[in-house]
Amino acid sequence: MLQEEQVAVLRLHFPPHSLLLNSDSSESGMLSRLGDLLFYTIAEGQERIPIHKFTTALKATGLQTSDPRLRDCMNEMHRVVQESSSGGLLDRGLFRKCVSSNIVLLTQAFRKKFVIPDFEEFTGHVDRIFEDAKELTGGKVAAYIPQLAKSNPDLWGVSLCTVDGQRHSVGHTKIPFCLQSCVKPLTYAISISTLGTDYVHKFVGKEPSGLRYNKLSLNEDGIPHNPMVNAGAIVVSSLIKMDCNKAEKFDFVLQYLNKMAGNEYMGFSNATAFLREWT
Repeated sequence: MLQEEQVAVLRLHFPPHSLLLNSDSSESGMLSRLGDLLFYTIAEGQERIPIHKFTTALKATGLQTSDPRLRDCMNEMHRVVQESSSGGLLDRGLFRKCVSSNIVLLTQAFRKKFVIPDFEEFTGHVDRIFEDAKELTGGKVAAYIPQLAKSNPDLWGVSLCTVDGQRHSVGHTKIPFCLQSCVKPLTYAISISTLGTDYVHKFVGKEPSGLRYNKLSLNEDGIPHNPMVNAGAIVVSSLIKMDCNKAEKFDFVLQYLNKMAGNEYMGFSNATAFLREWT
Protein backbone atom coordinates (compact mmCIF):
# COMPACT_ATOMS: atom_id res chain seq x y z
CA MET A 1 0.00 0.00 0.00
CA LEU A 2 1.21 3.50 -0.80
CA GLN A 3 1.53 5.80 2.18
CA GLU A 4 0.00 9.30 2.04
CA GLU A 5 3.43 10.96 1.78
CA GLN A 6 4.35 8.67 -1.12
CA VAL A 7 1.19 9.60 -3.02
CA ALA A 8 2.02 13.26 -2.36
CA VAL A 9 5.48 12.72 -3.85
CA LEU A 10 3.97 11.14 -6.96
CA ARG A 11 1.56 14.03 -7.43
CA LEU A 12 4.43 16.47 -7.01
CA HIS A 13 6.59 14.74 -9.60
CA PHE A 14 3.83 14.07 -12.13
CA PRO A 15 1.10 16.70 -12.62
CA PRO A 16 -2.49 15.59 -11.94
CA HIS A 17 -3.49 15.42 -15.60
CA SER A 18 -0.72 12.90 -16.31
CA LEU A 19 -1.90 10.72 -13.43
CA LEU A 20 -5.50 10.74 -14.56
CA LEU A 21 -5.18 9.57 -18.14
CA ASN A 22 -8.23 7.41 -17.61
CA SER A 23 -11.03 7.02 -15.11
CA ASP A 24 -9.09 4.61 -12.88
CA SER A 25 -7.90 6.81 -10.02
CA SER A 26 -7.24 3.89 -7.67
CA GLU A 27 -3.85 3.21 -6.17
CA SER A 28 -3.20 0.30 -8.55
CA GLY A 29 -4.25 2.45 -11.50
CA MET A 30 -1.87 5.19 -10.44
CA LEU A 31 1.00 2.71 -10.09
CA SER A 32 0.29 1.28 -13.54
CA ARG A 33 0.36 4.68 -15.21
CA LEU A 34 3.55 5.66 -13.41
CA GLY A 35 5.14 2.42 -14.55
CA ASP A 36 4.07 3.18 -18.13
CA LEU A 37 5.50 6.70 -17.96
CA LEU A 38 8.78 5.32 -16.66
CA PHE A 39 8.87 2.71 -19.43
CA TYR A 40 8.33 5.33 -22.15
CA THR A 41 11.03 7.54 -20.64
CA ILE A 42 13.60 4.74 -20.91
CA ALA A 43 12.34 2.98 -24.05
CA GLU A 44 12.64 6.03 -26.35
CA GLY A 45 10.08 4.68 -28.81
CA GLN A 46 10.94 0.99 -28.52
CA GLU A 47 8.25 -1.55 -27.68
CA ARG A 48 10.65 -3.67 -25.63
CA ILE A 49 13.82 -2.75 -23.80
CA PRO A 50 16.78 -4.90 -22.68
CA ILE A 51 17.33 -5.02 -18.95
CA HIS A 52 20.81 -3.58 -19.36
CA LYS A 53 19.28 -0.43 -20.85
CA PHE A 54 17.26 0.04 -17.69
CA THR A 55 20.25 -0.58 -15.41
CA THR A 56 22.42 1.79 -17.46
CA ALA A 57 19.79 4.53 -17.20
CA LEU A 58 19.42 3.77 -13.50
CA LYS A 59 23.14 4.18 -12.83
CA ALA A 60 23.08 7.53 -14.62
CA THR A 61 20.75 8.78 -11.87
CA GLY A 62 23.24 7.69 -9.21
CA LEU A 63 21.33 4.61 -8.01
CA GLN A 64 23.10 1.25 -8.05
CA THR A 65 21.51 -2.12 -8.79
CA SER A 66 22.85 -3.28 -5.40
CA ASP A 67 20.83 -0.61 -3.57
CA PRO A 68 18.89 -2.44 -0.82
CA ARG A 69 15.83 -0.34 -1.59
CA LEU A 70 15.72 -1.82 -5.11
CA ARG A 71 16.08 -5.44 -4.01
CA ASP A 72 12.50 -6.40 -4.96
CA CYS A 73 12.78 -4.73 -8.34
CA MET A 74 16.09 -6.37 -9.27
CA ASN A 75 15.00 -9.78 -7.97
CA GLU A 76 11.87 -9.61 -10.10
CA MET A 77 13.91 -8.68 -13.19
CA HIS A 78 16.28 -11.60 -12.63
CA ARG A 79 13.30 -13.92 -12.21
CA VAL A 80 11.76 -12.65 -15.43
CA VAL A 81 14.99 -13.30 -17.31
CA GLN A 82 15.19 -16.86 -16.01
CA GLU A 83 11.56 -17.77 -16.60
CA SER A 84 10.82 -15.85 -19.80
CA SER A 85 11.73 -16.67 -23.38
CA SER A 86 12.04 -12.98 -24.20
CA GLY A 87 15.83 -13.05 -24.11
CA GLY A 88 16.11 -10.43 -21.39
CA LEU A 89 13.75 -7.98 -23.13
CA LEU A 90 10.99 -6.29 -21.18
CA ASP A 91 7.76 -5.14 -22.74
CA ARG A 92 5.64 -2.50 -21.03
CA GLY A 93 3.69 -5.03 -18.96
CA LEU A 94 6.73 -6.91 -17.70
CA PHE A 95 8.57 -3.69 -16.96
CA ARG A 96 5.63 -2.32 -15.01
CA LYS A 97 5.45 -5.53 -12.96
CA CYS A 98 9.16 -5.36 -12.13
CA VAL A 99 9.24 -1.72 -10.99
CA SER A 100 5.88 -1.51 -9.21
CA SER A 101 7.30 -2.18 -5.74
CA ASN A 102 9.86 0.64 -6.10
CA ILE A 103 7.94 3.09 -8.25
CA VAL A 104 8.21 6.05 -5.84
CA LEU A 105 12.00 5.87 -5.59
CA LEU A 106 12.41 5.28 -9.33
CA THR A 107 10.07 8.16 -10.14
CA GLN A 108 12.18 10.49 -8.01
CA ALA A 109 15.35 9.25 -9.69
CA PHE A 110 14.27 9.55 -13.32
CA ARG A 111 12.47 12.85 -12.78
CA LYS A 112 15.77 14.27 -11.44
CA LYS A 113 14.29 15.04 -8.03
CA PHE A 114 17.32 13.88 -6.06
CA VAL A 115 19.65 16.28 -4.24
CA ILE A 116 22.05 16.12 -7.23
CA PRO A 117 19.78 16.18 -10.31
CA ASP A 118 22.52 15.76 -12.94
CA PHE A 119 24.62 13.09 -11.28
CA GLU A 120 26.74 12.32 -14.34
CA GLU A 121 27.90 15.92 -14.61
CA PHE A 122 28.68 15.99 -10.90
CA THR A 123 30.69 12.75 -10.98
CA GLY A 124 32.59 14.08 -13.99
CA HIS A 125 33.91 16.87 -11.77
CA VAL A 126 34.73 14.35 -9.02
CA ASP A 127 36.68 12.17 -11.48
CA ARG A 128 38.73 15.13 -12.69
CA ILE A 129 39.61 16.09 -9.11
CA PHE A 130 40.49 12.45 -8.45
CA GLU A 131 42.91 12.38 -11.39
CA ASP A 132 44.54 15.66 -10.34
CA ALA A 133 44.98 14.50 -6.75
CA LYS A 134 46.43 11.18 -7.88
CA GLU A 135 49.60 13.00 -8.89
CA LEU A 136 50.26 14.05 -5.27
CA THR A 137 52.75 11.57 -3.81
CA GLY A 138 54.02 13.36 -0.69
CA GLY A 139 53.57 12.18 2.88
CA LYS A 140 53.91 8.77 4.51
CA VAL A 141 51.54 6.01 5.54
CA ALA A 142 50.65 5.77 9.23
CA ALA A 143 53.19 3.69 11.15
CA TYR A 144 51.89 3.78 14.73
CA ILE A 145 50.43 0.31 14.17
CA PRO A 146 52.70 -2.24 12.41
CA GLN A 147 49.88 -3.49 10.18
CA LEU A 148 49.15 0.04 8.94
CA ALA A 149 52.81 0.60 8.12
CA LYS A 150 52.49 -2.21 5.55
CA SER A 151 49.83 -0.31 3.58
CA ASN A 152 50.50 0.35 -0.08
CA PRO A 153 51.00 4.14 -0.48
CA ASP A 154 49.98 3.95 -4.15
CA LEU A 155 46.39 2.96 -3.35
CA TRP A 156 43.99 5.83 -4.01
CA GLY A 157 40.23 5.72 -4.18
CA VAL A 158 37.20 7.93 -3.63
CA SER A 159 33.64 6.87 -2.84
CA LEU A 160 30.66 9.09 -2.14
CA CYS A 161 27.02 8.64 -1.25
CA THR A 162 24.42 11.42 -1.19
CA VAL A 163 21.51 11.69 1.24
CA ASP A 164 19.29 10.22 -1.49
CA GLY A 165 21.54 7.18 -1.90
CA GLN A 166 23.25 8.27 -5.12
CA ARG A 167 26.64 6.54 -5.17
CA HIS A 168 29.86 6.89 -7.11
CA SER A 169 33.27 5.23 -6.74
CA VAL A 170 36.54 5.70 -8.58
CA GLY A 171 39.99 4.20 -8.03
CA HIS A 172 40.95 1.45 -5.59
CA THR A 173 37.63 1.33 -3.76
CA LYS A 174 37.26 -2.46 -3.55
CA ILE A 175 40.36 -2.92 -1.38
CA PRO A 176 39.52 -3.11 2.36
CA PHE A 177 41.02 -0.45 4.60
CA CYS A 178 41.04 0.06 8.35
CA LEU A 179 38.54 2.60 9.67
CA GLN A 180 40.45 3.32 12.89
CA SER A 181 38.92 6.44 14.52
CA CYS A 182 36.60 6.95 11.54
CA VAL A 183 34.37 4.37 13.20
CA LYS A 184 33.66 6.75 16.10
CA PRO A 185 30.82 8.69 14.41
CA LEU A 186 29.37 5.38 13.23
CA THR A 187 29.25 3.79 16.68
CA TYR A 188 27.89 7.09 18.01
CA ALA A 189 25.12 6.89 15.38
CA ILE A 190 24.34 3.32 16.45
CA SER A 191 24.04 4.34 20.10
CA ILE A 192 21.85 7.33 19.28
CA SER A 193 19.65 5.23 17.01
CA THR A 194 19.17 2.43 19.54
CA LEU A 195 19.18 4.37 22.82
CA GLY A 196 18.18 7.94 21.99
CA THR A 197 20.07 11.23 22.21
CA ASP A 198 19.00 12.16 25.74
CA TYR A 199 20.10 8.85 27.24
CA VAL A 200 23.49 8.74 25.47
CA HIS A 201 24.36 12.28 26.50
CA LYS A 202 23.84 11.48 30.15
CA PHE A 203 27.21 9.76 29.83
CA VAL A 204 29.09 11.83 27.23
CA GLY A 205 29.15 15.54 26.44
CA LYS A 206 28.82 17.48 23.19
CA GLU A 207 31.58 20.09 23.41
CA PRO A 208 35.25 20.09 22.30
CA SER A 209 37.80 19.29 24.98
CA GLY A 210 40.66 21.50 23.76
CA LEU A 211 42.96 18.54 24.43
CA ARG A 212 44.46 15.77 22.29
CA TYR A 213 41.97 13.18 21.12
CA ASN A 214 43.66 10.44 23.15
CA LYS A 215 43.85 12.39 26.41
CA LEU A 216 41.75 10.60 29.04
CA SER A 217 39.95 13.59 30.55
CA LEU A 218 36.49 14.50 31.82
CA ASN A 219 34.47 17.72 31.70
CA GLU A 220 32.94 19.61 34.63
CA ASP A 221 30.11 17.10 34.85
CA GLY A 222 32.53 14.22 35.23
CA ILE A 223 31.89 12.71 31.78
CA PRO A 224 34.00 12.65 28.58
CA HIS A 225 33.77 15.86 26.55
CA ASN A 226 32.32 14.34 23.34
CA PRO A 227 31.95 11.03 21.44
CA MET A 228 34.84 11.77 19.06
CA VAL A 229 37.67 11.72 21.61
CA ASN A 230 38.91 8.34 22.77
CA ALA A 231 37.37 8.60 26.24
CA GLY A 232 33.97 9.48 24.80
CA ALA A 233 34.16 6.77 22.13
CA ILE A 234 34.90 4.15 24.79
CA VAL A 235 31.88 5.24 26.81
CA VAL A 236 29.61 5.32 23.75
CA SER A 237 30.72 1.83 22.72
CA SER A 238 30.07 0.50 26.22
CA LEU A 239 26.45 1.71 26.05
CA ILE A 240 25.59 -0.44 23.04
CA LYS A 241 23.80 -3.67 23.98
CA MET A 242 24.83 -3.46 27.62
CA ASP A 243 22.82 -6.58 28.47
CA CYS A 244 24.75 -8.72 25.96
CA ASN A 245 28.10 -10.47 26.13
CA LYS A 246 31.10 -9.35 24.06
CA ALA A 247 30.45 -11.75 21.20
CA GLU A 248 26.83 -10.64 20.89
CA LYS A 249 27.87 -6.98 21.01
CA PHE A 250 30.45 -7.57 18.29
CA ASP A 251 27.95 -9.31 16.02
CA PHE A 252 25.34 -6.59 16.58
CA VAL A 253 27.74 -3.73 15.78
CA LEU A 254 29.23 -5.45 12.73
CA GLN A 255 25.77 -6.24 11.34
CA TYR A 256 24.61 -2.67 12.00
CA LEU A 257 27.68 -1.23 10.26
CA ASN A 258 27.08 -3.57 7.34
CA LYS A 259 23.51 -2.31 7.08
CA MET A 260 24.75 1.29 7.20
CA ALA A 261 27.08 0.44 4.32
CA GLY A 262 24.18 -0.73 2.18
CA ASN A 263 25.09 -4.40 2.76
CA GLU A 264 28.41 -3.90 1.01
CA TYR A 265 31.56 -5.53 2.37
CA MET A 266 32.39 -4.88 6.01
CA GLY A 267 35.04 -6.91 7.84
CA PHE A 268 37.26 -7.05 10.91
CA SER A 269 41.03 -7.37 11.19
CA ASN A 270 42.21 -9.27 14.25
CA ALA A 271 45.84 -8.35 13.59
CA THR A 272 45.18 -4.60 13.42
CA ALA A 273 42.83 -4.60 16.41
CA PHE A 274 45.16 -6.70 18.56
CA LEU A 275 48.24 -4.64 17.80
CA ARG A 276 46.32 -1.41 18.38
CA GLU A 277 45.84 -2.43 22.00
CA TRP A 278 49.60 -2.43 22.52
CA THR A 279 50.35 1.02 21.07
